[in-house]
Amino acid sequence: MGHNPKLNVYTLQLNPQDDSVQTFRDLFKCKYNEAASVLDNELFKKYFEDFVNGIGDKDFRKDSKNKKVIGKVDSSTVSVPLRPTNDDCIDGVIEGGKYGIRREFADTNDKSHKNIISENNAVLDQYYILVYTPLNSQFGFLLIQSYTEETVQDSIKNFIRTFFSCENYFYNIRIEPYVPQKVIEKYMNASKISMFGFTTKTSLSESLRNDIHIKGQTFEVEIKIKPLESSINPYSEEASQIFDAISEKVFDGRQLKEGQGKAYVVDDKKRRAHYDIERDLKENVRPTIYLEDAGVTCDENTGIPDFKAIQKYCVEILEEIKQEFNQQTQIHEF
Repeated sequence: MGHNPKLNVYTLQLNPQDDSVQTFRDLFKCKYNEAASVLDNELFKKYFEDFVNGIGDKDFRKDSKNKKVIGKVDSSTVSVPLRPTNDDCIDGVIEGGKYGIRREFADTNDKSHKNIISENNAVLDQYYILVYTPLNSQFGFLLIQSYTEETVQDSIKNFIRTFFSCENYFYNIRIEPYVPQKVIEKYMNASKISMFGFTTKTSLSESLRNDIHIKGQTFEVEIKIKPLESSINPYSEEASQIFDAISEKVFDGRQLKEGQGKAYVVDDKKRRAHYDIERDLKENVRPTIYLEDAGVTCDENTGIPDFKAIQKYCVEILEEIKQEFNQQTQIHEF
C-alpha cells in the first residue's frame, strides 16, 4: 500500500475580526481593496491569480519548518491542471515534496550508476487539491489527496491558513478535519478489534525490588490483550462492556484504566488504526478515505494515480459533504 492515494477533507471557517465582514466575498474585497460594486467573476479571477502565485507559480513555495515545497504544475504536463470553476471552487493537481537532505539515487538495473540529490533539490510527487469557498458564506471545504507514505498536507494547510486572512479584517482561517458520514458508517460496520493495549508508568513492585536495585527508576509497562477471533465491532455495546471490564483489571496495584488505553482496529482490507479507549469511539472515529475504495487506480509503471478519477470522486463527494454539513450546522449560505 506504500504509494496508494488517499483523501483528507477539512472544513474551512473564516475568522473575522468584527461583525462588519463575514463572508469570502468580504474577505476578497478587503484583501484586494475592491469596491462594493465589483462583480463576483472579477473578484474570483483576482482570487485565483493570487492563489496560484501564493501556492507557487514560477517558484516553489518553501515550508522551511517541514522541509517541503509545493507549487503549481505546468498545465501542459498534467491531466487535471489547477483551474477555477463556476462553483466557487479551485481544483487541480499541484506538486510538492521533501528537500533539505543530501541523498543519492541509483539505477535499479545498474547499482554502480549513482547520482547525488543535493539538499537544495526536492523529490516531487503530484497531488490533487480542491478548495471550495462560496462567496456568500463564511464556511468552505479543503480536499487534499496524498499518499499513504508521502504527503504535503501540512504545507498546504499552512499556506491556506494564512492566505485566507487579511490584516485588520480577518485572522487566520480555521481548518478542522471532517469525514463524511457515509465513510464513517462504512468503516464502523466493516472494522473489528484486533487488540486492546494499555500503557502505564510504574515503579518496580516490592517483589522485584528485592532482586533489582535501581534507585528512582520508573518503567513504562504495556499490556496487550488480543481476541482469539477478531470479530468484535469496536463501536458495539459489546465492545464497551469489554473495555469497562478490562479497564478494571489491576497490574502492580493499579487499575489499567489509570493508564492510557487504546483499541487497535482493522478494517475489511486489513488496514490498521488505533483509537483512545477513554474517548467515545463513535464520536471520534476519523477513518482514512482510501481512494482505491472509490475505484481510483494507479499506473502500474509510474505509480501515478488517475487524477481525472480523483477529481470526479472529489466533485461528487463535495456535494454530499455540503448537504451533510449544512444540515449539521443548520446554516443555509451554501
